[in-house]
Amino acid sequence: MVKPGFIRHPWSNQQGDPIWVTSAIQRIENEAMRGCGLYYEIYHHRVICQLLHLLNTMNANDRLLIKQEAAKRGFNLDKTSVEENHQNYQETLTEIRNNEY
Repeated sequence: MVKPGFIRHPWSNQQGDPIWVTSAIQRIENEAMRGCGLYYEIYHHRVICQLLHLLNTMNANDRLLIKQEAAKRGFNLDKTSVEENHQNYQETLTEIRNNEY
């Protein structure tokens, strides 16, 4: 049984190795910062993509905890929000490309 606020550790091969859900999301946020060029849309997109990937590996209880904590941190994982995030990301990439030339 995992303690409240903890999920199965997604990056560990040890059976029953929990991680605090906030720590897991902070790790994703820290990794997303590298290489985003201080563009919030790129950073946000990277976090969303990693969270969605993580959700695919989780059981139902862990998915719920991830979604709740992500929402508290401003990362909504519903279909509309994900599509809007992707659109903003694409627009930012287009602006960057247009400004390079």
